[in-house]
Parts: sequence; structure tokens; C-alpha cells
Amino acid sequence: MQVKKYKLRGLTVRDGQPSFINLSLEFEGARAFVIWDSMTLGCYLLKARLEIDPNLLLKDAGRDWDYMYRGKLVLPRPELN
Repeated sequence: MQVKKYKLRGLTVRDGQPSFINLSLEFEGARAFVIWDSMTLGCYLLKARLEIDPNLLLKDAGRDWDYMYRGKLVLPRPELN
């Protein structure tokens, strides 16, 4: 299956305040994922992906992004683990 890559701008909460965040966006068929983090391990690329609702994506040719996410992004906070 071919993965299509785009850029996404969404709204999240940081330190109790809403803020915008730019992330990588990938589609696998009808499913959409934001790439929260990635790292290289030898010949492999490991990605922390979060699945989002593709119905909440709005195609937008902004300055640095291809889509706006109309939902709220809840990103994991590693310091809480």
C-alpha cells in the first residue's frame, strides 16, 4: 500500500493554553495519521503515529501546510509516562 505524505496544521493544548502545531500527515488508503515523532535506528525509520479522523481534515493550501485539522489533537506527553 502506498503512503501519501502531506503537512498538517492543527490545534492542541500546551501548558493549558490552545496553540497551533504543524505535523507531518500520512494517508494509508482511507486512514489518516499524524507523525508525532520519528527516529532512525540503523536502516529503519521508526515513527510514532497517531490516527486521526479524516473527516475532520480540511484541504488548505496555507503557507506551510496542505491540510487543517478541525478536531482537537491530543498528543502524548512523554514526561507523564
